[in-house]
This record gives sequence, C-alpha cells and structure tokens, in this order.
Amino acid sequence: MSTTIRAEVPDPLNFDAEWQRASIHGGAKPISRNIVRTVFDEPGNGTVDLFRLDDDAMANVLNCVLPEQVRWPYQSEEPVIMLRASLACDVSFRYGDSNPIVFNRPEVLLACLPEGVTLTADVMGGSRQQGLVASFRGKTFAKRLGLLESELPPAVREVVRHSSDVVRLSSFPVDQRIAALIADTLDSRLPGELRTMQLNGRLTELIAFALQAIQERADDPAHRHVLLPRKRDLDVARAARERLDREYRRPPLLGDLASDLGVSLNKLKSVFKESFGTTMAGHCLDRRMREAQQLLLQGSLTVAQVSDSVGYEHQSSFAAAFSRHVGLAPREYRRHRAPFLVELAPKD
Repeated sequence: MSTTIRAEVPDPLNFDAEWQRASIHGGAKPISRNIVRTVFDEPGNGTVDLFRLDDDAMANVLNCVLPEQVRWPYQSEEPVIMLRASLACDVSFRYGDSNPIVFNRPEVLLACLPEGVTLTADVMGGSRQQGLVASFRGKTFAKRLGLLESELPPAVREVVRHSSDVVRLSSFPVDQRIAALIADTLDSRLPGELRTMQLNGRLTELIAFALQAIQERADDPAHRHVLLPRKRDLDVARAARERLDREYRRPPLLGDLASDLGVSLNKLKSVFKESFGTTMAGHCLDRRMREAQQLLLQGSLTVAQVSDSVGYEHQSSFAAAFSRHVGLAPREYRRHRAPFLVELAPKD
C-alpha cells in the first residue's frame, strides 16, 4: 500500500489543517457550523466527522475504511492531551524516534503529546476504523472538565504543568458499557450542533473513566516502584510472546513453555506481566479476540466457523468470551461493525 506524508507538521488542534488533510482522501464539506464531514470513495468507504469543540479542543468521529495507508504527523508548542476510544481500528503511534504504540483492539487510550515532540500516526488502509479521537489543550484541560488542577491525578498534573514527558497516561479495554457509549455516538442522529453538544458530553464521560483508571493504578501497591525488566528477562518474555502468538489457538501448557525457555513458571509469569502488562492467558485471549474480530469483519465466515478458527470447541464458549471482551455479541459486532461494502456470511 502507498503512504501519504504531509511536508508540514500541523498542530493537533489546528482545525483548518485537519480539514485540509481530510480532503486529500475524500470529499470534505461542512455539514454544520462546527462539523466537517469527509466521505471516502472506493476502494475506501464510510465517513469521518471532524468537530471543532472550541479553541482548546477538537475531535474526530470515525466510521470508515481508508482507501490507502496514511501517515499523519503532529507537533505542538505546548502539551496536548489526546483521547482515543475505538471499537475497531488498526493504527500505530510513534513519538519522536520511540518504538510505535500499536492500537488494534477495542480500547480507550489517554495519552499526552509533549511540547516539541512529533507524533506520527500510521493508519492502515483497508481496515475498519471506528471510534472517537479527541485532542485537548493541556493548560485548559482541567477547567473544561469542571475540575481544579489539584483534582487531576498526579501524572496528569505533571503533564499539564510541562513538568513531565510521559506519553501514555492510561489505557484499558472497552467493556460493554463503554462499547455502547461509543456505538451510540457513532450512530447518533442528532442534527447539527446538537450532535456537537452530545459529543462534548460523551468525551467528558470517557475521560472520567480514564482518570479513574489512572487513580486506581496509582493507589494499587502492586504498581508502585516497578522497575523495568532486565534485558535477559525481556528476551525471555518476548520469546514466550512469540510462541504464544504462533500457537494462541492451542496454547502450550505454561509449565512446558517455561521449561523450554529455561526458567521457572513463576519467573516466566512475573517477567511476562512486567514486560507486557498482562498475563500469558490474557495475551492469548486478546490474540484470539483480535483474530475473531478480523474474521467477523471480513464477513465470509459464519460465527460457528470463526469460533472454530480461533480455537474454541464450542460456539457458546466463544460467544460468551467475545461478548465479555468486546462488549458486543459476535453477530451484533459483525452486523454493526463490518465495512459497508462487505457481503456478510449467511446466518448460522
């Protein structure tokens, strides 16, 4: 796939630059005072609505498949808080020369773009992008939420005061409650600026969940004074993850995996959790669910066939696990999230 790169690096709160960039990939036109809609033509499809919330905030509501891979860089002269909440996506973010942060599952991410740092977003073409993306000026972030700066979690306070270069503030999977909130925003039929009003409220609610997650993590002794894993431990964790990625449909017994890697089971569990922030069982489940989402979005397999493809013996077990993980039943997910031009498989 080709990659489109803009020569200049716009501020993430530059509404006009974002509008101009959207028009490169589709027909962009105002549909109300503060909303611009881009409609993508084949081989892409769907829409992106760009909202100007005020001078200190801007948001995109995405329900589309881009016709090609695009690269969108951003840079700001002051800290910007960024929120991303998705039901379906395939995006990676790179801050400066850092390793990319891959965003390819239903997840809520609250992050910071520090001043003077270039953020590069690579959005995959041909993949469903479905969710909300918003940027907020750091210095007015607390005020627009109706909070005092002292009421923000310490990590966020440090960001808005320019005293931290932290990037990832909080991330957590989308549960059924948040999935319903995002889906209802995507499907909103409110006209004009009433939709802008609705979006402001939904973003505030999502940020509240993200701030709660930051505070809960700060209050958990297990997350205090955690050291980065040593290179040897990181190598072991990566080797385990590579094997689990290959064999996620029928994962090896964890004791056997530890033995093959030359460490104890407790050691393997510990270094894996420290390195990747999840358990090995959780990683396999997430890998299964991401594969299931892709198969459901492709539309050619029945739910029973998808269940078998990702390693479940019983469709009922798969459906229950998928609903807990994604927030929608498999049939609902396929019906509501599949690309517009895909012909869905017949019902089971």
